[in-house]
Amino acid sequence: MKKWSIRDIIDLEYFFHQDAVSLSAENQQYLNERDRNTFLNSFKSSIKEAKEMDRRVLIKAWLDRRREEEISKTAVLPGESFESLYSLFRMLFVLAGFILGGAAGLSFLSYSGDRPLNVFVYLSVFVLLQILLLLLLFVLSLYRLKKISYWTSSPLYRFISRFMLRSLFSVQKKISNKLGAEGRNKAESVMGLINTKGRTYGFIFFLPVFILTQLFAIGLNLGLLATTIFKVITADIAFGWQSTLQLSPAAVHSLVQKIALPWSWLVADGLAFPSLAQIEGSRIILKEGIYHLSTPDLASWWPFLCLSVLFYGLLPRLILFLGAVATLRSRLAALNFRQGACEQLLLRMTTPMVSTHSRKLDGADGAAEEAAADFSGRDSAAADNRNGGKDLLVMIPDDIFDACPRKEIESAVRSRFASSIAQLIRINEDYETDTEILANLKNKDRPLEMDILLIQEAWQPPIVEYINFIKNLRQAIGLEPCIGIGLIGKPLSNTIFTPVLDANRKIWSRKISALRDPCIYAVGLVNHAS
Repeated sequence: MKKWSIRDIIDLEYFFHQDAVSLSAENQQYLNERDRNTFLNSFKSSIKEAKEMDRRVLIKAWLDRRREEEISKTAVLPGESFESLYSLFRMLFVLAGFILGGAAGLSFLSYSGDRPLNVFVYLSVFVLLQILLLLLLFVLSLYRLKKISYWTSSPLYRFISRFMLRSLFSVQKKISNKLGAEGRNKAESVMGLINTKGRTYGFIFFLPVFILTQLFAIGLNLGLLATTIFKVITADIAFGWQSTLQLSPAAVHSLVQKIALPWSWLVADGLAFPSLAQIEGSRIILKEGIYHLSTPDLASWWPFLCLSVLFYGLLPRLILFLGAVATLRSRLAALNFRQGACEQLLLRMTTPMVSTHSRKLDGADGAAEEAAADFSGRDSAAADNRNGGKDLLVMIPDDIFDACPRKEIESAVRSRFASSIAQLIRINEDYETDTEILANLKNKDRPLEMDILLIQEAWQPPIVEYINFIKNLRQAIGLEPCIGIGLIGKPLSNTIFTPVLDANRKIWSRKISALRDPCIYAVGLVNHAS
């Protein structure tokens, strides 16, 4: 259940998008009940045995449950469409490369019989050009790593990914009877979201495109090799060498000997590269024509040319292809799902329901319920594991700090996040104090090992100064810790911790989403706040 694929990620974002666009005060309660029921039905035995549950397992169980519900509606999910289309693209890219390589080889190897083919041209076009492209790829990779640039900024990535997305939408339109207009719109929206999530999935979604380019290059080299060998077998192809530069046969022999170093230890001497005598016998001199050239010498070049394409063209692409596949698997295995939507899902799943009513949900048997009950303590192991065992660093604005008793804060945080408070910090007193707080966080000897919770009154609009503070906070603590905005409503006479109005929550959610940081999210601090 821990194993994830790109198909799973696409479907996960699709379901997140479904929940986000339909979110309302009434639907929020339904989501709480639905996801809590999924957790209880899927991990009932684990809760009783107090086993640890990884967040990957929790989210995967939720995803599988949502898929079952969608499949029961005969809907075609975006992940399934992507997987089918990507399988087709893999074959098409190999085939396209094979055809192009074969056509290029046939064009070059069209031998009229009155003049041998120049091996320098063959090496320049089919070997040296590939080496230069590989070097360019290496340099650009180092540059992007140094600049910490998203791989999604690659022009090749954008071109191929847009082509794939358009193809996917085209396929979805053809199966409109199954997907429906509403489903197509949702699928297009979520694919657009994924295409812009460079920070969250950028490298993972770059690798499939990189794999396609390697498959194309593999097909091209296979087509070129197949064409060269076919022409050698079926025709009398003569290879020679000539250059305006005053190159001696000995210099050419030294050059080809160095080129053949990768395979010279593996292949017999007569095949690894032409001998000095064969090179002398295949030199083309225009004023002397070709009649003085020896046929065995002219035919001695083709094994060297094929091995050059194999070792400098095909093998590097195979290595890059296998490396990309292995990297993709390791990246998928390393996903920690520390992003806002996942954090809120895990909160809904692991937060005990405390209510005085029950609601019928579409469960496995069609009638899953959670009636008035308090599950406090029964799934604390799962909740603690969800947060990675981290305490929270809680930051409270100066204007409400004195109105937030420590016990009430601890109760709210424990109830909502199943976490303890490591430290309380007063913020927004003045610019100098905030600057000092951020500097202290930034100058720590090691990265911050706890998430941050900012308590904020949701009825107050998100002003520019507060958003800038969040941005500066992210720069100070690095990319790993999550920043949760714990929203509270208008204070009452006896407490400041009140539910959030749906309209206020939406305003803050939109503003936080505009930051394009997957690990910054806004959530109602009071359980089941609407």
